[in-house]
Amino acid sequence: MIALIFRDLRIAVRAGGGFGLSLAFFFIIVIFFPFAIGPDLDLLSKVAPGTLWVGALLACLLSLERIFALDFEDGTL
Repeated sequence: MIALIFRDLRIAVRAGGGFGLSLAFFFIIVIFFPFAIGPDLDLLSKVAPGTLWVGALLACLLSLERIFALDFEDGTL
């Protein structure tokens, strides 16, 4: 199972910059969001799971064009 994950990660890195761009975007959201909220630890602990999910979903949106490009080219979309 782990070998399969590493194989898929190597393919994603070789395919282009989409993987690194999505990862960097996710880290930027996760790092800068607490600066916008403030230093209140209670509030940060309440919104942290939602921040991680929203950051991951927004980072996934960056790669949607690559996912559907082949379908658009062959006319199935």
